[in-house]
Amino acid sequence: MTEVLQYTLGMSSGFFVRGEGVIAVDSGCELGREHFLGVCARTGVDPAEIRLQVVTHGHVDHFLNMDEMRAVTGAPLMCHRNAERSLKEAAHPDVRPRNRLGRWMLSELPPSEEPLGLLRPMTPDIVVEGTVDLRPWGVEGRLVETFGHSDGCMSVILDTGEALVGDLLVEDPRDGSPSLAYLCYTDDIATANRQLFASAEHLVDNAHTFYSGHGGPFSKADLVEALAAARDEAAADGLM
Repeated sequence: MTEVLQYTLGMSSGFFVRGEGVIAVDSGCELGREHFLGVCARTGVDPAEIRLQVVTHGHVDHFLNMDEMRAVTGAPLMCHRNAERSLKEAAHPDVRPRNRLGRWMLSELPPSEEPLGLLRPMTPDIVVEGTVDLRPWGVEGRLVETFGHSDGCMSVILDTGEALVGDLLVEDPRDGSPSLAYLCYTDDIATANRQLFASAEHLVDNAHTFYSGHGGPFSKADLVEALAAARDEAAADGLM
């Protein structure tokens, strides 16, 4: 039996996936091992159980605390090859608005936000591309590329039909409705849209419940609705 445990620290969520072993996916957005030990206590996860740490994508609010987690657990840190630089350089994300919601969100952000400025460089132990079987770390599932929000995004798809999707599907902060990623990594919005829509289609075909870095969990109907709305908006804007 595979179990997904979600917690929120700061502006984003982290997860533990428990099978025969435990993998940690992202970290939430509070820096300090006391935060990690606190969520372990609340979720009933022994840090010694954790065999692997997975970064869904190279945005600081998702990996801020993973070096502290690694120091406690000794578990290797895995990310996509295209996210490696962000971790090693402690880089803040270079994002562009993908749509109207993205433009609104960027206009609402403060110039800088702590504790993001406290991030220290970290070197991943395992850098991957393509599809990764998670069974060697005790979890029945796989890690797959789901580009669009960035060119280094990966999602965990479990054999149970649950998926951990980073920021591919998020909560619209204005009304709580499901939305595809409203930020992207390139000025070529049409390319980012095509990647994002293909990623969402793959998830629709392979999972029924979607855990997000911001909000959720969401249903398949939520993802289908968000994908249809994003396609309509992109078509109206000529960005397909």
